[in-house]
Amino acid sequence: VASDYEEPMTTHSDHYESNFGYSINSYSKGCLFLSQLGYVTGDSILKKIMLSYYDRWKFKHPSPNDFIKTAQDISGLQLGWYLEYWTATTKKIDYGIDSLWEADGKTKIRIRRLGSMPMPIDLQCSFRDSSSEMHCVPLDLCFGGKANEKPAQPYFVHEEWHWTHPVFVVDINRRLSDIIKVEIDPSRRMADVNRKNNKLELSW
Repeated sequence: VASDYEEPMTTHSDHYESNFGYSINSYSKGCLFLSQLGYVTGDSILKKIMLSYYDRWKFKHPSPNDFIKTAQDISGLQLGWYLEYWTATTKKIDYGIDSLWEADGKTKIRIRRLGSMPMPIDLQCSFRDSSSEMHCVPLDLCFGGKANEKPAQPYFVHEEWHWTHPVFVVDINRRLSDIIKVEIDPSRRMADVNRKNNKLELSW
């Protein structure tokens, strides 16, 4: 992305402007497609998707839509948007923590979509008492959200973030003074082009 040589993955191999853009799409971006799908569905679901995909299509000639159909069947999520954005466009993923404040004893965290590719959001909040909790903000295009990947950690699912809206406010049932860190995508599975604005640490 930073090189400015990126082209849509759907470009025919002999129509690329550069060998560099073709080679990255052929190898690295396909790998990222799968690892990031684990971020969207949860890694345990991704494993089931891959096993089911193999079982359904071994010794056959599947298309990308066949893979996404399998992923949707297993995950229960709509994923056509993910295939389209990732393979047919060069829209970039970039989210950042915009601001946070306290109102009525609750902390409000405003997240901003800076890139043009929408994604569901994992937001982890860490507190002064050494506890933490994960907040899932589903993307409306998915028509659902993923299950908790770490049962030992409190998990909260919020209302869907509409892809047309550039900002979303997450309500946390803790005082602002309790929070020491908030971070988008602590697992680092989302291909965010600028991670510098994904984390905010507070010193009290």
